[in-house]
Amino acid sequence: MKRFLTIVLLLATAVILITLLPYAAGYGPVKKTVIANLLMYWKDPTWQHGALALPIAIFLLWRRREEIAAVPSKPSHLGLVVILIALFFYYAGYRANIFYLGYGGLMLLIAGSSIWLAGFRKTWEGAFPWLMLGFTWPLIFLESNVAFEMRFLVIRFTSGVLNFLNMPVIQEGTTLLSGPAHGREAGALFSLNVEGPCSGMRSLFALMMVGALFSYHRQKSFRQRWFLFLMTFPLAVLANMSRILVLLGASTLFGQSFAIGDADKEVSTFHFLTGIVVFLVALAGLQGIAWLMDRFGKTQPATTVRRIAVSNA
Repeated sequence: MKRFLTIVLLLATAVILITLLPYAAGYGPVKKTVIANLLMYWKDPTWQHGALALPIAIFLLWRRREEIAAVPSKPSHLGLVVILIALFFYYAGYRANIFYLGYGGLMLLIAGSSIWLAGFRKTWEGAFPWLMLGFTWPLIFLESNVAFEMRFLVIRFTSGVLNFLNMPVIQEGTTLLSGPAHGREAGALFSLNVEGPCSGMRSLFALMMVGALFSYHRQKSFRQRWFLFLMTFPLAVLANMSRILVLLGASTLFGQSFAIGDADKEVSTFHFLTGIVVFLVALAGLQGIAWLMDRFGKTQPATTVRRIAVSNA
């Protein structure tokens, strides 16, 4: 009964902190609750995958419920220390008007509560679902800090590939223009400006979550899982470069209006559908890397040399 009341109290605390307390203003003028902030950013395609993080984490725990139940519970008072640290982070974020500290505090609160009620061993069994919850939170600062560099990286690679294929292309900042050839002026075949949403950041965050799930279920060892997950980052660049190449090829064959859209920034249906290319290339890359790891990463069995003793030698 005491354990049940403790769980109810912790859940009620979490609900109050997430849904009722005006926490921070973030990048806006008025303080919002954590849930209101999440719902606002989950409308953005860049962060929509965050709405799936909690259902996925719950499903992963339910899927391994028998294995987790078999692990003996050994409650630890060190969980209370983690809870106090979590509340400190949460309060610091509240005072500093920073949602990110609140996100970290809530994650620590979940971990500390599990350690306090079930112990370290049982908490470790639920470590991966807990990590998946990390995709719930929109890390807006990464958009401005990383997206610009990623745009230039994708553009440089794409330009390099086209030049290697002896296809004239001009790079002007974040824009790719077809080079002058066969009497045509520069930009006559295509002129593609790689804007923020096409930088790869939008697909990167979703691919990170997909890559984490894929790596966890595809590989067994901790190191193999981390290696395969980290491959998500270069694959995101490769996948977005593939999309740009598809758009440029379609512009050359069928015209820019069909492939990209009109001058009023209205993207074409073809442009919208090429977003599928990003995930197809990335998933194929993950599967290919996983196959190579299975093929060449296994330790070959050592050859056993048997010595036969010959009697009466």
